[in-house]
Amino acid sequence: MKRIIAVLLIGLAIFGCVDEGQMQENETEDGLPEIEPVDNFTSQNDTGTGEENETEMEIPPDYTVDLGDTVWVNYTLWVDEEVIDTSNETLARKAGTYNPYRTYEPLMFDVVFNQGIIKGFIINVIGMKVNETVMFNVDPERGYGPYDPSKVMVVPRYYNKSLYETVPASFLEEQGINISVGDGYPTDYGTVFIDSIDGENVTLFYILTPGANFTFNGIPQQVSTLHDLNATIEYMLEINSSYVLPHPETGAPTSFRVVNKSEQNITLDANHHLANETLKFEVTLVDVQPYQG
Repeated sequence: MKRIIAVLLIGLAIFGCVDEGQMQENETEDGLPEIEPVDNFTSQNDTGTGEENETEMEIPPDYTVDLGDTVWVNYTLWVDEEVIDTSNETLARKAGTYNPYRTYEPLMFDVVFNQGIIKGFIINVIGMKVNETVMFNVDPERGYGPYDPSKVMVVPRYYNKSLYETVPASFLEEQGINISVGDGYPTDYGTVFIDSIDGENVTLFYILTPGANFTFNGIPQQVSTLHDLNATIEYMLEINSSYVLPHPETGAPTSFRVVNKSEQNITLDANHHLANETLKFEVTLVDVQPYQG
């Protein structure tokens, strides 16, 4: 398994087999992943002009949220009495969870299952009325699931890269690169020169400097050492940060959190950081737009 993972990581660095942004640090992962607060929140009954929006459905005062509706909520999430996430800026500052890169406003989402919001949250929002506040617990089965030890993987912290690399001429031609011995061009690794041309193959030579930092496919890396026309490259992954990379068994983009680093290895955990936790929520329904499909 370790060998398979090592090959995948090296392949990721060399061939860019992950789509855009698929191994980037995720600094905003919270209790409600993939859903962002709405900027410049405006009630669906307020057009901002003082005039009634005739295109919106008038909501009866006793209307309750149903599947398919779009809602705006304020919320706070606790785990073991500790505030983990909230849309309340004052509370976030008090709890020490304030993030200057987010907007603390009502959270908007569609009331549907398997669309980024955990099942236990959706179930408890259904039936709410505007301005109603509810508190509820979500067990792991309806939250982020039980903790699965098999999702923990150990991968090499370093990989070796030859300073020479042979590629098809078509690879360079597709990028509009002039193919001529001695010509150079910039890459994420550093400057590359065309060393020789042999028919349809072109041999490249990388100019790498020990200590040089670079990012390739969103992966922060550093040239560690040079030896025998090879470079040792280190993955500069930070403990407690999350990255997305191909799963070693399925190849599917998977979020991994760095949980440990040793001299030679990095330990990755694909479990959600709230796996096996009972979640306590306080939710206030700010507004609702009934489903009109």
